[in-house]
Order: sequence, then C-alpha cells, then structure tokens
Amino acid sequence: MISKDTLLSNDLFGDLNPKDWPISIDDLPHGSALVGGSVRDGLLKKLSQKPDLDFVIPKNAIKFSENLSKKISATFIKLDENRDIARLVINGWTLDFARQVGENLTEDLLRRDFRINAIALRLKKKPEIFDPTGGMDDLKRREIVAISEKNLLDDPLRILRGFRLMCELDFKLDKKTKSFLKNNVDKLSNVAPERIKMEILKIIHSKWNSSIWETYLELQLLNKWNENNLPYIELKRKDIYSNMTFPGMALAKLIYLLSDVSLSELTFSKNEIKRCKKLRFWVHKINNLGLDNLSEDERFQLHIDLEEDLPAFILFLKDKYTSKWLKRWKDSSDPLFHPSSPLNGHLLKKNFRIPSGPLLGELIRHLSKEKAYGRFCSDKEALEVARKWTLENAPFL
Repeated sequence: MISKDTLLSNDLFGDLNPKDWPISIDDLPHGSALVGGSVRDGLLKKLSQKPDLDFVIPKNAIKFSENLSKKISATFIKLDENRDIARLVINGWTLDFARQVGENLTEDLLRRDFRINAIALRLKKKPEIFDPTGGMDDLKRREIVAISEKNLLDDPLRILRGFRLMCELDFKLDKKTKSFLKNNVDKLSNVAPERIKMEILKIIHSKWNSSIWETYLELQLLNKWNENNLPYIELKRKDIYSNMTFPGMALAKLIYLLSDVSLSELTFSKNEIKRCKKLRFWVHKINNLGLDNLSEDERFQLHIDLEEDLPAFILFLKDKYTSKWLKRWKDSSDPLFHPSSPLNGHLLKKNFRIPSGPLLGELIRHLSKEKAYGRFCSDKEALEVARKWTLENAPFL
C-alpha cells in the first residue's frame, strides 16, 4: 500500500511539472533538492506557470551552474561567491543553485527563515518531501512560524519578509514570531536599500485584509522610513482589502507606508517618486481643505496631475465620491477626468502665430480647462475662445 507521504510527494512532483523545466533532473548532481517558494506554493496549489526554482546541491554550485548554462544556453549570474550561489535565466524561467549549508540537508533547512520555507523535495528516483521543521503543519494552519530568532538576525531582511509572506499568502504570524519581528525592527537599518525596496514592492502589490492592517500597525516595520506620515494620511482600508482588483491600490499603499524622502533613500525611480509626491500633495490638500472647497482651477489641476493615478487618490476620499469618481475615470471621454485640448499645438501656432514655448502651453491648458467645464461645444467655438485668450495675453503677436 502506498503511504500518504508518498502520494503527497508524487502529487507535488506532478504539479511542479518537471518535464516543462528548462533542465532535466538528470542534469542535477546526486543529493540535490528543490526548496523554498516553489515547494511551498506547490503544496498550497498556488504554483505559477513558470515558478522560480531554488535548488540546493551538495557542492560547487557556481561552477555547476556555469557549466549548465553553457549546456542549455542560459544566462549565468553569480549571486554570491562567498555562499556559492548562482542563477540561471532562460525563456522566462529563473533557476537558483546554492551549495548546501552544513553537513546535510537537515542542517541547511534549519538555517532558513520560516518553517513554511524550509520544506524540501528531494529529487531522487522516487521524489520525497522532506520537512524537518514542521512547515507542512504550518501550511495547514495557515501560519508563519520563524525557525529561530537567530536565523532572522542572520539576514535582517527576513524580518520584513515575514510580513510580506503574511500579505501574499493571507496567513497569520504566530505569537512568538510576531515578537521576533517587533523586537528587531531596528535591524532593518542594516539591510541594503535595494533589497528592502524589493520586499516593499511585493507587499504593496499583495492583498491586505483586516488582520494585516492590525499587524502592520502593531509592528510598525517601516517606521524609520515613514517620518510621521501615518497620522496625516488615512487610507480607506475596507476598499483595499475588499476588492483586490481596485486600481491604484499599490500606489496608495506606497504613500501610506513611506515618506517622499524615504522613497529616494530606498532607490525608487524618479518617476515613482514624482507620482507619489503628486498623490501625497493632493491627499494632504483635500484632508486639510476638503474636496468641495477646491477652486475650479485647483480641481482642474488635480485631474491634470493625477489623471493616471486617480484611482489611488479615490482610495483616500469619502465614500460618497468613490463609485461616481471611478465611473468617470473609466470614461476616457470625460473632459475633466481626462483633460485634453480640443485644438492641437500645430493648429494653434498656424492660426495665431504663437511660437512653441510657455505661452503656447498656457493656451493649451486654458482650452483644456474650458473644455473640461463645458464652455464650448465645437472646434469653431474653441477657436474663438483661443482668439480671445490670445488677444488678452499676447496682443502683439
């Protein structure tokens, strides 16, 4: 009779679909094992079409990877020479190879971050799940349990990763693990900014439920990079976790979690920082002034600045605006929510002899604003508006 463990191992191996991998299992040295996220996600039935594959091999991981890259024509990347870790990239697949740490696979797995990430699939003739820490029980309980506090401190990024896994998997942190994270938040300062950024990007693109909000407020993992931002920005939490497809969630969460200065410190791009600054400016403005108290020109400028990111802004508005604003934003022909001039620059230059430059830009903005508020209905009327504006603002042209 086939044991339950054997059936589970066979099911996992089948779900991982090795025949589609860019390498053959026969290419791997004896004693190799698949570990990490792909094993976890396979057991959860959440595998992507091309999951990242993390292999532990007995020795010489970099040398082995370099030789294998030539055989399969993959891109070879040396990730960590000291720890003997390399990566191959080929046709949308990412394969990491690491030298086993310790005398055996058990020692290697016991040095990992969380028990759900310390489950291996031994790639033998008959594949075998190997779970020395009890990670499979944690998967059943939907719980994240650290192997040890020391393991987290060996790489402090794991402190943030625990919260990220909670977000991505919709799991809970066990009590002791939560205390490990809370007591060592300051250690995140020792982690390279680029690595923190990558975790944050995964966090903001994951779904948040009410438990995650409560846990974040308790742990305050990113307090160092928040600079008193939280008291001044109130995000409509129910929309964030009740509707995963709501556009704008990621950007809204980003300005909730990080200040503008910290976005730069954590190596976000100039474009990302610019978008966050504009969104934060208007969120603060409506918090202080009230949306209904914006002037006509301010309201128009809001839609100029936030046209692309208006759904993120909507997440900070009162409930009465949500559905109406989202509906108007989805209508690409809405002249206020998607401002545009009825007349292009070439036509305006030809008709009014206005050179390229700031003056032409001001005229186009004026026409866009007049169109947004419905002050003309045809191109002929728009030309008349442009003529009057030109006489008032550039009478000597």
